[in-house]
Amino acid sequence: MLPPTIYFLVVFHILYFIKSLIADEYGVSISSSIVATIGALIVGKAILIADSLKALKLFEENNLIHRILWKVFIYGIFVFIFRYLEEIIPLISKYQSFFQANKNLIHEIKWSQFWIIQIVLFIFLTIYVSYVELIKIIGKEEFLELVFKRKKT
Repeated sequence: MLPPTIYFLVVFHILYFIKSLIADEYGVSISSSIVATIGALIVGKAILIADSLKALKLFEENNLIHRILWKVFIYGIFVFIFRYLEEIIPLISKYQSFFQANKNLIHEIKWSQFWIIQIVLFIFLTIYVSYVELIKIIGKEEFLELVFKRKKT
């Protein structure tokens, strides 16, 4: 669980920095850092849960691009659900009811901010899945050699 969690820890801190810039809050607060860390832990756990699904292995025998697109799609669904929960939970406490919160979500949410974060998260998710699948094909040692090998002069 550690590699996806570390990766998404960095990603979520970037996302919350972007979110604070969008909101004209030019500082990163402790609370946003805690939320980013919790978000990374949740997404890391969501990836572990998704990895255990048989549906994720549907395109294992296909070429690399099909596997990447399928996994990004499945992970994207999980991430979207968690992002939805992240938006709905504060509204539940405000409206004292899940149904009322859900009804008012459309009016309460800052859609531009939601979609910017969703798009950036999707891009980082695609990068993550691409590297994981590439490492599965060429092996960890070969990947590390390709990335960190020094050129002989």
